[in-house]
Amino acid sequence: MNHSHNSTPPVILTIAGFDPSGGAGIIADLKTFASHNCYGVAGITALTTQNSQGVTAVEPVQAALLKGSVNALLTDGQIKAVKVGMLGSRANAEVVREFLEANATLPCVLDPVWRSSTGVELTDAATFEFVRDYLLSRVAVVTPNLEEAASLTGLTVENVDGMKAAARKLVEMGSRAAVVTGGNLDKSPDVCFDGVALETFAADRVKPDNTHGTGCTFSSAIAANLALGRQILDSVMLAKAYVTEAIRKAYPIGPGRIPLNHFFRMQQVPRVTDSTPAVAEPVH
Repeated sequence: MNHSHNSTPPVILTIAGFDPSGGAGIIADLKTFASHNCYGVAGITALTTQNSQGVTAVEPVQAALLKGSVNALLTDGQIKAVKVGMLGSRANAEVVREFLEANATLPCVLDPVWRSSTGVELTDAATFEFVRDYLLSRVAVVTPNLEEAASLTGLTVENVDGMKAAARKLVEMGSRAAVVTGGNLDKSPDVCFDGVALETFAADRVKPDNTHGTGCTFSSAIAANLALGRQILDSVMLAKAYVTEAIRKAYPIGPGRIPLNHFFRMQQVPRVTDSTPAVAEPVH
C-alpha cells in the first residue's frame, strides 16, 4: 500500500512535564500543535500534582524511560520539529542534549522553564546551568521570560532595553535566535533577535489572570510554525498573535489561574433558538 505524506500534518515532538490540569506542559503543547494543524507526540520528563491553584509535587521521570520514549518516536521518522520545556532533572537534560546532538537538523524551540507561574521551583539550579551550558547552543530558538533570561545571561532584565541586551547575549551564547518574553510588562513586549534583525512584538495586555501555560503555549506555537516551513521572525509574530487571542478567549476551569483557550479558532458560539433539538433536513 502506498502511503503519501505530502498532505499530512507535520509531526512535532514535545519533551516536557505533565500538568494534569491541562493548562501547561505536555497537554498545552499538544493542544497548541493541534490548533496549528500539526500532529503532536511527547516524551514526558516529569509528573506533577497540580490544579488551577498551583503545583504541590513534582516527580521526575527516570532518564532511561525518557530516552526510550524519545528514541521510539524518532524511529517512526516523521518528526519535523521539537519543543523542549521542563526537564525535571539533570539526567533528563543529558538525554535531551544527546538527542539534539544526534538530530541537529531538526529545529528545536527551548522554553527554559525554571519556576511555575505560582513560584514553585520546577528545575534545580544544576539542571538550569546545564541547560545554559549545553542546550542553548543546540537549539534554533530559546524563549525565556525576564527572570529566566536574567539567570541565563547574568544581565539585569527588567525592561525592553534589558530584554534586547539579553536576546543578543543569548545568541552570542549559541542559540540561533532568542525571544525574551515580557508578559508582565506594559504592552507585553516580546523581543526577538535572530542574529541579524532585532524585533519587538507588542500586544495589549489582556486579562492578566488568564495566563496559565502562556510560556509553554508560546514556544509550542513557534515550533508549530517552524514545522510548517515558516521563518523564525514570522513564526514568532504568528505565535504572539495566537497566544494573545488564546488569552483573550480563555475561561476558568477552577478557582485559581485561568489556562489559555488553545482551541478558540475551532469554537463557535452555539445559536440556540428554542429547546427543540436541531434536525437536519433532507437534501433533494
